[in-house]
Amino acid sequence: MIITSTGGRVAGARPFLVGMFADALGSGLYVPLTLLFIHQVTGLPLTTVGLGVTAAAVVGLAANPAAGALIDRFGARRVLMATYLLRAAGFAAYPFVDGFAALVAVAAVVATGDRAYYPASGSYVAVLARGADRDKLYTLMATARNVAFGLGGLLSAGAVSLAGGAGFTLIAALNAASFLVATGCLVVSGRRAPAPATPREPRGYRAVFADRPFVALVAAEQAFTLAHMILPVALPVYAVTVLGAPVWLTGVLYTLNTVLVAAGQLAVRRRQRAARRTHAMALAGAILVAACALYAATALLPPGAPRAGGLLVATLVLTLGELMHTTPSWALAAATAPTALRGRYLAIHQQTWAVAAVVAPGGYAALLDAEPSLLWIALAALLVPACLALLRLARRLPPDAVAAPGT
Repeated sequence: MIITSTGGRVAGARPFLVGMFADALGSGLYVPLTLLFIHQVTGLPLTTVGLGVTAAAVVGLAANPAAGALIDRFGARRVLMATYLLRAAGFAAYPFVDGFAALVAVAAVVATGDRAYYPASGSYVAVLARGADRDKLYTLMATARNVAFGLGGLLSAGAVSLAGGAGFTLIAALNAASFLVATGCLVVSGRRAPAPATPREPRGYRAVFADRPFVALVAAEQAFTLAHMILPVALPVYAVTVLGAPVWLTGVLYTLNTVLVAAGQLAVRRRQRAARRTHAMALAGAILVAACALYAATALLPPGAPRAGGLLVATLVLTLGELMHTTPSWALAAATAPTALRGRYLAIHQQTWAVAAVVAPGGYAALLDAEPSLLWIALAALLVPACLALLRLARRLPPDAVAAPGT
């Protein structure tokens, strides 16, 4: 169990977090090498793998809304367990894939589990804890996942370097096992904290979209999720092709971001305890706007060390904005949702990440190709109205959802 700041206990939280760690550790083994991993395990050409993964991702887009309905019907813990079992089956099946159709089928199973995981995990945290304890549990979840993901990346490199091609098959087996471990942890968590029954809501998604303040919150969240795509999608292209930075620098910046996000979650959360969640998110947005300005300004610096330093500073500011956004965003969405529709609410909230994953690669590439500064102007133009909307929403969303979480 997790001891809360008020001296109580959040029943079932410890096995849940252990499962989160196991899941992220396994995922960290393959995510940095996704296309290469599938290519090596299946023996299919990289172009075929790329097409298959893209097709599976499109299928996965439907998983968020479907998961939301299932969460409201069967409970968050059961759906979260199903996401683990789906991905365990998918990774266990990868070594047996022998063609494009089989690849799409297996990758779609994995993608469905990946997309459904986020509303399910967020909903289960909302079942386990409330108020400040909920914010803290979201923070601990983010910390555990980032630490485990980083360790998984290191283990992945070791497995491949020591075992060669067989290392990729080992990664598939270990990742499948990690999801089974996470499932077992949820079994234990459920025994300690059984999910309460929730009233039926016949209107389903109609009620979610009729909640105009929540829809406005989701629209604002879309700007933030697009900003989160800067580091993995935009920065490598911008740094290397526009600024002429060495490729290795982008890897260093990505690693630095990962380490700081893992190490800084709890410290940032302590600083935000007295801030209303809407206002904490708005401040995070202002910092992300500053990061966009710094990335744009880096192009004005002389090549070499000055530009590398500019990229470093901009990435540190971006990381701070990401840290300040994550916990208030999750907690605000969960607290805004009626209990009977929490799964659907969080599914729509999390769909912003799926949209960003689809839009960012092509959209960012097009803007950078046309005029690099347009990317930073476009992101700032989305974030500024989002910040202002959040300040206005402080008066329209439920007061207990907006209120500062306290200790």
